[in-house]
Amino acid sequence: MRRTLSVLKIFIFIVLALSLVFLYLQGRVAVVQEEHYLLGTYFRIKAQSRSHDQAQRAVHEALAEAKRLSEEFSRIGAGSLGALNRYGASESVRLSDDVFTVLEAAERYRELSGGAFDHTIGKIVDLWGFTQDWDRAGVGRIPSADELQPLVEEPRQISLDTTAKTARLSSPNIEVDLGGIAKGYIVDRVVEILKKHELDSALVDAGGNIRVFNDRPRKVLWFEDRRPFRIGVQHPRDESKILGVLEIWGDHALATSGDYQRCFFADALKNIFPCRYADEPDKIRYHHIIDPKTGQPARGLISTTILAPTAMEADALSTAVFVLGEQKGLALIESLPNVEGILVTDNGRIVVSSGLKDINFPTELP
Repeated sequence: MRRTLSVLKIFIFIVLALSLVFLYLQGRVAVVQEEHYLLGTYFRIKAQSRSHDQAQRAVHEALAEAKRLSEEFSRIGAGSLGALNRYGASESVRLSDDVFTVLEAAERYRELSGGAFDHTIGKIVDLWGFTQDWDRAGVGRIPSADELQPLVEEPRQISLDTTAKTARLSSPNIEVDLGGIAKGYIVDRVVEILKKHELDSALVDAGGNIRVFNDRPRKVLWFEDRRPFRIGVQHPRDESKILGVLEIWGDHALATSGDYQRCFFADALKNIFPCRYADEPDKIRYHHIIDPKTGQPARGLISTTILAPTAMEADALSTAVFVLGEQKGLALIESLPNVEGILVTDNGRIVVSSGLKDINFPTELP
């Protein structure tokens, strides 16, 4: 009898041990992460799959597409956007499918925001020194009123031919800058590629333009391990802190625009100083988010975070809302389906849209 019990105990132990090994193997996943410098920022892809080779193939294909599109959307490069900026004031320019698609979307967001989002102000942005190679130069300047006024007052229109997929600029004073929407589009295209590879989940981050998806929750036997992505929202005045953490389920996008991303300080004598997160009482902060109606950096908000179904929508709206300011920006957010926002005002208040009232964020900058 004792021998029978001992054998039974050994058998039960073996079964339990094999079950634990099986559970471990079932729950094990492969994570592949790569980061490259693209679009003037760090472009990161993190993919999770049950197969390391599958995840690696997906990430490599997605990165190749991101690199191709980053060249296509350079406003001074060899792609069709660069060609439009060089020749578009004198002739119609044939655009690639990608550039034409984003240009059409930019026109819609320009109209939707009442001109707060404006992709035709490339030359105004350049006057401030926020050129495409800002990260290498890193030095801004304060343009004079005489320099700004002609560019601000110039009617800036783009004629699009949807059949021929061409565009023409109404003035040589126009330079199209799709930087406020193209990163989101590229993130969305990368996500499309990753989804074709049937990954469990992935995160794509282009300098704060983020999209995540969790299409296949990890399964262990009959259990599903469902977890949200937890994304921190940057504190706009302290790079070592976050305002709080957003839990994002399923497939969703997030983008943040802030006056700390590309900026410089100037004193009363207009001497220029490097940008920092923290304000300096005796200096004025100048940043790259320009109000198209004034040609000056937009004031009133210091950070806008938008949650939306796609990265392109979140990207464009984060800029538009920043320029619109608290009241008009919130009104725009509330008018759009499945869009939410977190705004930080220049006096330190944190304002959230109606769909985020339950998040655990402070009401003032900590």
